[in-house]
Amino acid sequence: MEEKQMLGKPRFKREDLVTFNFNIEGEIQKIDGVIYIVDAYGTFEQNEEPSYDIEALYKGEVTLFKHVRESEVSERGN
Repeated sequence: MEEKQMLGKPRFKREDLVTFNFNIEGEIQKIDGVIYIVDAYGTFEQNEEPSYDIEALYKGEVTLFKHVRESEVSERGN
């Protein structure tokens, strides 16, 4: 059973290496990245769980993926 985190107690911290799911053009893709910003109390879009801004190499360019929900993020390699 997956442990659910309380708001304000994020599982990851800045500079952690992670893998995350992201919907790109209607397709869910797994992307490796680095936590850039931790939104411990969620965002204006959702306040149900922490979220992260994650920096990743995508299509040959460094890209910042914003507001990725914690439920879409795992440790790299898991």
